[in-house]
Amino acid sequence: MPTRILWAFFRRDFTIHTSYRLGFAIDLLGVFFSAATFYFVAKMVGPSAMPLLKNYGGDYFAFVLIGIAFSTYQNVGLNSFAQSLRQEQFINTLEPLLLTPVTLPQFLLGSSLWDFLYATAQVGFYLALGMVVFGLRLAEANVGPAGAVLVLTLIAFMGLGVLAAAFIMRFKRGNPVTWLVVTASELLGGVYFPVEILPGWLKSLSRFVPMTHALTGLRKCLLMGAGWGEVLPQLTALALFALAAWPLGLWGFSAALKRARADGSLGHY
Repeated sequence: MPTRILWAFFRRDFTIHTSYRLGFAIDLLGVFFSAATFYFVAKMVGPSAMPLLKNYGGDYFAFVLIGIAFSTYQNVGLNSFAQSLRQEQFINTLEPLLLTPVTLPQFLLGSSLWDFLYATAQVGFYLALGMVVFGLRLAEANVGPAGAVLVLTLIAFMGLGVLAAAFIMRFKRGNPVTWLVVTASELLGGVYFPVEILPGWLKSLSRFVPMTHALTGLRKCLLMGAGWGEVLPQLTALALFALAAWPLGLWGFSAALKRARADGSLGHY
């Protein structure tokens, strides 16, 4: 039964999204132009930057492409639950849906399946485009540890996404969780530049940003062939983030849901 429920959510979202083919074309073009932009930006990065990139293979294009590609998972993890919730409220199906045998975890997981699959396709296109068109090399990639880093990254950001959905449930608009995490990741997460370039106090703060550990681990594995032991600090940090984020997210969402049911605002948008 749980599998059938999850499949029903996935099939619904797949049908909706694939009915807008122009959207797919625009997304693919967006990936291409984003990769091309940073390819030419990388041309301006001179030898003076090489010491900062030595832990990541020394190639700025490879460094930044992995940053922008895998930050897609952060965006999906933070926004998928909240967007699905707003959509259900907008079309006035949230309250009837929650009166069915669908449990809260099934609703949260089912409503995000398609988004995560689509994000995976986008990441794959980024990497394929980088290798075929722009000369990205991943010959030393160690897929096993990279996969473990990615899974823990998804789990951590999904927990934060549940907390973000709690704010949407309660306040309808305004999402401080997403704003804070995205803003911190852009400055401190190492998406566009190594965190080593930051001043000491900001570098210390970057340790409290999940994206910092996610991208460090992924770059080590994909660009330097790092093994399990070499990414153990990143795996540990991401596991701790996940362990903290999920209980907080579920508590916040349950409290927001209870409040919405009590004041009759569950279906309001």
